[in-house]
Amino acid sequence: MNWINLKISVMNSQEPKGATSAELGTWLRLVCYCAEQENAGTIKAARKWNSRQWMAIIGVTEEEINACTPLWTWEGDALTIWNYPADHQERVERLRDIGGRSAKCKPKANSKAEGGAEGVACATPEGVAQGGPNSNSKYNSKYNSKDKKKDKSTLSYQSAVADEREREWEKVWSAFPKKIDEIKSKKLFLEHTVSAQRIIDALADWSQTDEWTRDNGRWIPLPTTWLGRAGWTEQPPQITQRQKEPVRCTL
Repeated sequence: MNWINLKISVMNSQEPKGATSAELGTWLRLVCYCAEQENAGTIKAARKWNSRQWMAIIGVTEEEINACTPLWTWEGDALTIWNYPADHQERVERLRDIGGRSAKCKPKANSKAEGGAEGVACATPEGVAQGGPNSNSKYNSKYNSKDKKKDKSTLSYQSAVADEREREWEKVWSAFPKKIDEIKSKKLFLEHTVSAQRIIDALADWSQTDEWTRDNGRWIPLPTTWLGRAGWTEQPPQITQRQKEPVRCTL
């Protein structure tokens, strides 16, 4: 999603009023990130991120995330954002799905007609014979115009999807601990249909393994290598870093 609505009634509710300015800013960054990823307001495996990843991906510090606030809560390793507009996300996804189904309906191409007046036949509805009273230039022009509108709608939808994928790449690239050859890496990412959030979560898990942390990250694979072998499908070995205890507080 490219935009969100923050209602006045929401901002005037008890949770925001009781939060500090820093907590409100952190919450807003979390909401914007979740809206871009369309993850329904839950960042899976977020507890496994280190401070560097929080800064690179969200733009906040680990200490700010661990602050005691009702604006976001921990459920195991997942971080859930308060008052995320999940209903708006669902509506956007539904409209996008409708647009995708419409894009699959391609207009029929004109073909050579046998014995026609001008030798060109236009795709017509059932029950209308070619060469009949409706098979004239005005009728053909009407349906060709509709076909052109469908083509424009399809191109517009495809362009919006491509733009969204480009924005997702910026988040994915920022999550890579070793940033080498971005152009080839981006090309590999765009060839896949895997969600950006899945790649980011996988990188967060791998970044805490002994294989990627020892020798100052000497054994971290290049982004092109990792993306080329679909590294997000690989199960990382046991994470050596101790899991942090959940933050507990009384509000």
